[in-house]
This record gives sequence, C-alpha cells and structure tokens, in this order.
Amino acid sequence: MLFVWLFILVVADFCQYWLHRLSHEVNIMWAGHIVHHSMEEYNYAVALRQSFIESAYTWIFYLPLAFFGIPFSLFIMAYAVSLIWQFLVHTRLIGKLGWMEKILATPSHHRVHHGKNPRYIDKNYGALFISWDKLFGTFEPEVEAVDYGITVPLQTQNSIWVNIHHHVHIFRMASKTAGVSNKLKIIFGKPALVPADIQSEYEQLKRLQKPQFATL
Repeated sequence: MLFVWLFILVVADFCQYWLHRLSHEVNIMWAGHIVHHSMEEYNYAVALRQSFIESAYTWIFYLPLAFFGIPFSLFIMAYAVSLIWQFLVHTRLIGKLGWMEKILATPSHHRVHHGKNPRYIDKNYGALFISWDKLFGTFEPEVEAVDYGITVPLQTQNSIWVNIHHHVHIFRMASKTAGVSNKLKIIFGKPALVPADIQSEYEQLKRLQKPQFATL
C-alpha cells in the first residue's frame, strides 16, 4: 500500500507540474494564477493568496488519475501532503537544504519561481519534486536576490480587481486586435504575446487604471 501511495504522489505531482506550467504559459490560465504572484512580499500569507476563478478548472488536470482507477482516498492523501509542502515553501526564513535541493521543490527553488528577475521568470514549477523542472528544462537555481511580484505591479489591492484585472487586460487586447486568429492567440497564447497591429498601443493597454470603487 505504501508503494502504491508513493506512486500516486509522484503521478499527482507530475499532473500538478503541468497545471502550474500551463498556468504561466496560457494567457487565460495566467489570468487566474497571476493573483498568487501579485504580492511584492514573500511569506506564508502569499501561499494563501489564491484566485477564486482558478479553482474552477484546476481539477481537470487530475482527471488522468481517475481514468487509471486510482482511489480517491489515496489521491486526497497525496494531494494533502503536496498542499502542505507548497504552503511551507513560501518563506524567506529557510535557506538551502543541502541534498534535498536535488530532489524536492524547496523554499529556495520556490523563491525563484516568485521572482520577476528576468532569469527567474517562468522557472521552477514543481510542487513537491523539482525533478520535473530539471527534466523539462524549466529549472533555475537561486543565485541572486529575488525581486518578488509581477512585471506590471497592481495599482490597488482591491480583492475583486486583484482577481479580475488580467481578464480585463485580455478582453481589452482582444477587442483591439483584428481577426479571430489574433483574438484566440491573445486568449490561449503566451501572456507575452502581442499581435503586430496593437504593438503601438500595448504599453498603454497593459497599464490598467485603478478601478473606481472602494478597497475591500
């Protein structure tokens, strides 16, 4: 039974890796996940900063486990271990952990993931194991001080705006660009993709104005 549970832990973490990676590489998914990255601090409160929209589709990435007949109770146990670990890595108080750095997604690895330093962007997606990042070429060690947050900082911490601001940005860009193909690329392409016909307007579009309602 222990071997089966450990196997499920590894497979569930593999699913989590791809969920996390695509949440950075597909713009409409990034619109949900960006909430978690939008703080310019890095502590346990950041671990709890989650989108209410993102949870609507994350379960889809774990469906392969159900198709293979993995018992739900064992999946929940594995998921709980991963979730607790993901909470614990959101800290600056723990340095590098020796040999564990080669296997697990440690606080050091996850600090990198939350950095907006050019070398750190879109790196270290692993939830429990860092091995997937090393296998798929998304690993980056912590070698310089981390600058936390997103490249275009929020102008307000209004909880509604924090959750929807990138969806609004996507809508604005899609409404400005011409052609169905460009609109679909904005929605489902990489977040950095900007169609040629709105390049000149992009700087203005990405600076979203502070919403005109009271901070919650």
